[in-house]
Amino acid sequence: MARLKDVAALAGVSPSVASRVLNNDTSARINDNTRQRVIDAAAELRYVPDHRARALRLSRADAIALIVPEVNNAIFSSLHQGVQSVAHERNSAVFLAQFDAETADANALAQLIGNGRVDGVIVQRNEHFTDDDLIAAIQLDVPVVLVNTRLDGHAGSVALNDREAVAIAVTHLVELGHKRIGFVAGAPRHDAATRRLEGFRDAMTVVGLAAREDWIAPAGWEAPAGAAATSGLLKLAARPTALVTASLNTAIGAMRAAHDAGIQVPGDLSIIAVQDAWMSEYTVPRLTTVAMPMREAGARAASMLLDHLGGVPLSDELVTEPHPQLMIRESTTAPVGGAPASRAT
Repeated sequence: MARLKDVAALAGVSPSVASRVLNNDTSARINDNTRQRVIDAAAELRYVPDHRARALRLSRADAIALIVPEVNNAIFSSLHQGVQSVAHERNSAVFLAQFDAETADANALAQLIGNGRVDGVIVQRNEHFTDDDLIAAIQLDVPVVLVNTRLDGHAGSVALNDREAVAIAVTHLVELGHKRIGFVAGAPRHDAATRRLEGFRDAMTVVGLAAREDWIAPAGWEAPAGAAATSGLLKLAARPTALVTASLNTAIGAMRAAHDAGIQVPGDLSIIAVQDAWMSEYTVPRLTTVAMPMREAGARAASMLLDHLGGVPLSDELVTEPHPQLMIRESTTAPVGGAPASRAT
């Protein structure tokens, strides 16, 4: 990793001048040409500004980072609340940042958090990352705790009970009288999506129903993927009367696809989502969900990270309490006549 003196040497300036440029010291009288040389040199060397001076003065930065794929995703607000609650109690600040697919290279996360800026990192995996992408990204000088993902060889994760959540969703539909149940799956690269898909198959077996492969649609975590996957299912000659979706945003996309196809929710098609957030109360109809303990997961991740900074080894935990909770609203009901509605034309 490049050091400040390397940038200074490439730019042909002293380290102090390079430092002032890179720290945006406007009081320093440095001409524009020199400033640009330093900036260009830092970019060429992929230099990450070093914040260790502060850390050395205070022993620690007293800050942790929460990195999520999308900061405006309501699902992650509960995660943030959990992290923030623990960090506040333990006098640590929380740095919230977005780490999306466009920045998925081996140096992106290090550049995002900066050397010495935080004491540790909590990462919610981006759905587009392969295991290799994630492994490369978390090779940092600070400890990393993963949320709802696990990697072979990496200690430090807090997972949700994905299988239980999907089983709750399937059981709810079966109790309503549904036997023709489909599944809109999550991002295929994400191990949480794999657990939810396996959980769906297992739950269907438990209730004595066949999990038809043509009613399992690969999608992702976001609404457009859910809409596309559901649109395909609704074109089948024999289609499900109910869908479990692997995420809340996917369910919103599924509801849109049903609307566009002239399919009534829940009259023709019941939809239930894994995950919950405030918008579930504002969809039309209001969306039935299985709420996951995201706030608790955030709190557990923050506690694990801060405990580790105090000398406790990192571990891999599963949030078993509180359990996922069924939130019955308006998007699920009994199938009409106990049989699937005819396909809209």
